[in-house]
Amino acid sequence: MAKTTTTATAAAEQAGLETLARMMRPQMAFASALIDYNLETLDFLRTRFERDKEMLGQIGKTLDPVQAASLWSEFWQRAASDYSVESSKLATALQSISQQAVRTMAEEGEALAGAVSPKA
Repeated sequence: MAKTTTTATAAAEQAGLETLARMMRPQMAFASALIDYNLETLDFLRTRFERDKEMLGQIGKTLDPVQAASLWSEFWQRAASDYSVESSKLATALQSISQQAVRTMAEEGEALAGAVSPKA
């Protein structure tokens, strides 16, 4: 009898671990998507800050106010373009993250339903 109880306990523990793993997989995919989003944002900001710094250096070396104004204008045109492109990328990424969130909830629900419903 002890052998049967030990086997049943081990099977129950294994089933619990499998359920936990099924619930964690979608969470990990969702977290990964969020990290990718944050990395994209950080990469963009780093590039923008480097361009900001470069522009300040160029303007600082320029003695001609007309040339400085031209550099300033070019900088803002490029910045506006960069932000527009990045906004589009981030909007697409947010749409993907939203879809991943819905999939995550559905997969977690399936895992929970499988854990609480009796096996046939």
